[in-house]
Amino acid sequence: MTRSSTRRPLFASTLAAFTALTLLAGCASWRAERQPRQTERDRTVTGAAVGAAVGAAATAVILGKREADEILAGAAVGAVVGGGVGVYMDRQEERLARIPGTTVERVSPDTILIHFDSDVLFDVDSAGLSGGSRSTLDQVASVIMEYPKTAAVVQGHTDSTGSETHNQQLSERRAQAVHNYLVGRGVDASRMTALGYGESYPVASNDTEYGKQQNRRVDLLLKAKAR
Repeated sequence: MTRSSTRRPLFASTLAAFTALTLLAGCASWRAERQPRQTERDRTVTGAAVGAAVGAAATAVILGKREADEILAGAAVGAVVGGGVGVYMDRQEERLARIPGTTVERVSPDTILIHFDSDVLFDVDSAGLSGGSRSTLDQVASVIMEYPKTAAVVQGHTDSTGSETHNQQLSERRAQAVHNYLVGRGVDASRMTALGYGESYPVASNDTEYGKQQNRRVDLLLKAKAR
């Protein structure tokens, strides 16, 4: 059963700062340890990926991981045997990094974050999937189905244009649209949830058009657990 996408997280700024620093340290350490295994896409975006893990964006990742853990605690998604979770996620990362319209970030040994290019999925201020997005999402769905021991959390974000209420609702509709499409392509709904965060967790400044474009995004967080 799919959980609601309408919950709006409320966390104190102290928690955001603490979790951001924790995630940044873990991300940097993990990347240093796995350098020999980096994909070509990893090497290209390492600097940007680490930078994006700071501050509010890091909190969004923390929230996504918590949602994934709730899914993984259920009976629907099995665990990866022993210490093989890193290799299990490596294989998914290699596949996902080759899909056009995505950027893949490995945030920890058991977690992958897929960034969808905003102009690939949606037109501005629209929650209707664009025609070009279907090929990208079809390929993502295919990989997710090949690796059934991961939970998936679709996370919708907007820039600060418009009211908070409008942006919150738009982010929820966009996340749900991606969720519904993936389920329609065969991904088990019990492995997934969709959440909208509105304008709360930007990865760039909303003072420029380029920054706003970066903040209008849908991410897909994939997480596994070891048995």
